[in-house]
Amino acid sequence: MTLQVSKWKVRDGSDLSEVGLAALAFCRAQRGRTQVDDAKYYWAHPGEIWILVEGQEELVLTSNQTSESYAALYDLNELAVQSESVLLSDARSGLSTYEAAGRA
Repeated sequence: MTLQVSKWKVRDGSDLSEVGLAALAFCRAQRGRTQVDDAKYYWAHPGEIWILVEGQEELVLTSNQTSESYAALYDLNELAVQSESVLLSDARSGLSTYEAAGRA
């Protein structure tokens, strides 16, 4: 299992309800993708949202986007700026990556 966590800072002048709706549309588009288990967003405070996308593999979260997910990403990007993004892997995924690198 892999989590993609991203922080988004709301652009000056953006309507917070529009940001929330754009984040919701992005999460719905992500949940519609193959091997994405869940996607949701949280308000950290009025100027920042965090989006968590849970999937089977890192590559699924960083590639194979659909036209709907790209459209939702562009809409979100007009209202907020991504300030940070990290991929978090569970122990099994981390070990398989380690072994695939010939370290085992």
